[in-house]
Amino acid sequence: MVNGYRKRGPTRLAPWSVCANSAMWLQAALCSLALALVLAACGDDPTPTATSLLSQATPSSFDDYRRLAEEDPAGRDLTFEKAAETLSDEIARDSANVDAYVKRGAVYTAIYVYSGRPPDRDEDAVEQAVDDFTSAIDLDPSNVKAYIGRGRAYGLGEEREKADEDYRTALELLNESIYLDSNDVEAYIHRAKVYSLTREPDKAIQDLDAAIRLDPGNSLAYFARASAYLAKREDDKVIEDFGMVILLDPNFAHSYNTRGSIYARAGQHDKAIEDLDKAISLNPKYRLAYGNRGSVYGEMGEYDKAIEDFDKAIEIEPYIAAYANRGRTFRLKGEYDRAIEDLDLAINRLPNNPQIYFERGLAHSSLGDTLKARSDLNKALELGYNRDEVEAELKKLDDDR
Repeated sequence: MVNGYRKRGPTRLAPWSVCANSAMWLQAALCSLALALVLAACGDDPTPTATSLLSQATPSSFDDYRRLAEEDPAGRDLTFEKAAETLSDEIARDSANVDAYVKRGAVYTAIYVYSGRPPDRDEDAVEQAVDDFTSAIDLDPSNVKAYIGRGRAYGLGEEREKADEDYRTALELLNESIYLDSNDVEAYIHRAKVYSLTREPDKAIQDLDAAIRLDPGNSLAYFARASAYLAKREDDKVIEDFGMVILLDPNFAHSYNTRGSIYARAGQHDKAIEDLDKAISLNPKYRLAYGNRGSVYGEMGEYDKAIEDFDKAIEIEPYIAAYANRGRTFRLKGEYDRAIEDLDLAINRLPNNPQIYFERGLAHSSLGDTLKARSDLNKALELGYNRDEVEAELKKLDDDR
């Protein structure tokens, strides 16, 4: 055991957004490569043996639970419940089981994140997560995973100073590990995770470059590096790294969904649809892939197909981006009443999103309701929506009087 984790051999492993002005709503941060690039990355063997990321997505960290929750929302609560029960049983049998505390802390963190928005959110879950990570640290003061997990939990609980302190401790431990063993792939990956959490993507990429040089078949390292490039909006590199993830693990639906989202943002609709079709074929319950594909169809003007996909996403489990994007699609299709109904739902959950107000303002304008249109457009402007676009629409309202 080194710094809280066991050292082991190389791991093989829309047109519109309610969250950002990009082609897709990207719920998580996560590519075709020429054969020459594959050979360059992997040495003489273009297809190194890889353990599936699906096996790495077994419940052991918050990121693992997030992937499982996004790919199977219907089974999410039961997954969390069973995991918590199993780990509680392990702790009852052995109160010094550090790994069980770390894993249960990850479960409680995921429960907090997915338990809804205030006031419905389970505030006790984040406190339970902190307690479990603290228990692990008390038992093993060099446990890197516990510090990272507790830092994340503190961050979710808006205790930023405590979070930063835990991240600093994790970095000190990881720096020591790498100093003692410059070939420690797992230490580089863990340190990159800390840098990602502290919003230092360049440092994360540097560590993941090192991990990949040491272990070219490590799909988790490519996956993490793609996420870091995503934070920098370097889409070409995101696509390239997901190409390697898919080469090493061709049955991981999450990779196709994320790469498809990036293709969509770049306006490469055919490639986006191909990837999202693949994600859905691998996991027919993947609501985010349906929602992303719906956004691409909307951008392509295929509104009926878009609405069908948003319907499916909402049927699996409702989420705000699906309602907002479906509302926009109804507006573009000319079904303004249905558009407003969906946008009302979205605004109730995201009352400070300027783009939704702008879309609803356009729908009210199309119905001739000038008063409501003006109110929504002014609200969009107040919240920071593009001034030129809003003023152009307000001018149309004035000209129509």
